Amino acid sequence: MFHSSTNEGFVKEHIFLGTDTKDAERQKDLWLAQHPSIRIIQVHPPKREQHILARIGGANVPRVSIALDYEEPEIAQNHKPS
Repeated sequence: MFHSSTNEGFVKEHIFLGTDTKDAERQKDLWLAQHPSIRIIQVHPPKREQHILARIGGANVPRVSIALDYEEPEIAQNHKPS
């Protein structure tokens, strides 16, 4: 997770890992259902991981990641420009 400052406040990133694109999407949907108050800024397209473990690992090794940039409502309200 990273934090960067924008005109609106702090942007955070969450990365979802999955064994395939469908699994990563399920992880993202579950997390979003658990955090309904966040403001989504951008959902990055699925990315295939190229690390050695993904190439030689078993069926349960994450091979796909999806990044999501978001802002939490309390942070957005505390840092809004006047």
